[in-house]
Amino acid sequence: MTTVDRSEAMDHLERLAAQLEAHSFQVRLTAPAGLYPRLRVINPMEPTMAEDVLASNASDGEWWYWLSWAGRIGHASDVVTAAERIASVLHVIRR
Repeated sequence: MTTVDRSEAMDHLERLAAQLEAHSFQVRLTAPAGLYPRLRVINPMEPTMAEDVLASNASDGEWWYWLSWAGRIGHASDVVTAAERIASVLHVIRR
């Protein structure tokens, strides 16, 4: 992943983090050296329910959100839908 790609991935993950925090998720954005940046998303009512989310561009240049086990969540331009899908994976009941 190039520096430009890494920076864009971080931008997409920061937007997703803001959307998830607004719905009471706990989030932690990390960018380990040599690895893709990732957003750790935690169900605050059941902290063992957590998932890492990545943002990556496809061969056509489009950006997507992915679960750590290579499950595509949704297009990076649709942060609301991506957050809803993550909520369903983590079984969070909205208040």
